[in-house]
Amino acid sequence: MTLETSGPFSLTIYPDPGEPRFCAKCAASLEAKERGGRLRPHCPRCSWTYFAKPALGAAALIETDGCILLVQRAENPYKGFWMLPAGFVEYDEYAKIAAEREVEEETGLKVAIGEFFGLYWGTDDPRNPSHLAVYRAQVVGGTPQPGDDASSLAWFSHDSLPGEIAFAGQREAIADWAAARKRALGQ
Repeated sequence: MTLETSGPFSLTIYPDPGEPRFCAKCAASLEAKERGGRLRPHCPRCSWTYFAKPALGAAALIETDGCILLVQRAENPYKGFWMLPAGFVEYDEYAKIAAEREVEEETGLKVAIGEFFGLYWGTDDPRNPSHLAVYRAQVVGGTPQPGDDASSLAWFSHDSLPGEIAFAGQREAIADWAAARKRALGQ
């Protein structure tokens, strides 16, 4: 469903795969109630209201000699597709720390997280719509080897990127990096 808003944007509402049927506080059956312009699961007994939240992922953009490091996914969704080293941020974790952890898990490399590169949105992950926080990173140690849910890793220049890149947020972040690289080279 698309809701038109004032201004140049529209809002698309995606179904929440984790929407509860029972209250998280008192276990009563939930009812739909309008809150904040949307129908939301609401508890008639204790007044708890469920607000759906998109997932948050964190990624590291590691650039060396004009190339970025991408990992090839070993698992679905998008098995065999390429992406920046990334993963979901845990409930008690800062996004920068998640990006650093994911790099080590997926590539065997230790990195120093640098400046924030950008925040991206995607709805093509069947697990949940998500935001992706991308940080620049620099390798400070480790031995490159695929691990966790990565089957391979490789360095790509802006003009040799693979055609199959997983997830909309990843595609947009990598495209932004490639466009900035072309501008820097005067192309």
